[in-house]
Amino acid sequence: MTSARPTEVNASALEPRRHFIARDLFPEMLPKAMPARWPKAGTRADEALQAMLRAPQNQAAYPHGWRLAASIKSLEYDGWRFIKRDIHRPGCRSAITEYALDRQDPATAAALRLREGR
Repeated sequence: MTSARPTEVNASALEPRRHFIARDLFPEMLPKAMPARWPKAGTRADEALQAMLRAPQNQAAYPHGWRLAASIKSLEYDGWRFIKRDIHRPGCRSAITEYALDRQDPATAAALRLREGR
């Protein structure tokens, strides 16, 4: 067959990706960050948030029960952000997650400012 195409293909080089983050020309014109919602007092989420305001928490040292991760997820749904890292503790077979409040996050920072009255 003379009309058959060759099976060999010369692939061209892939185009390099450009990691460009567009900056706003007028950042002061952007809307303010919506503050995270504070949980109702006395709830598990409130207990977890109050503990987070004092210090980073992990399940092994958390004094309010065995559902820290569920409370953190509930807080994340309300706009709070956390820094998570795996730690190894004596007596634990595998790594456990330690949570710290991300005070640099715009929504978290806005909620904290509102509570302080600034």
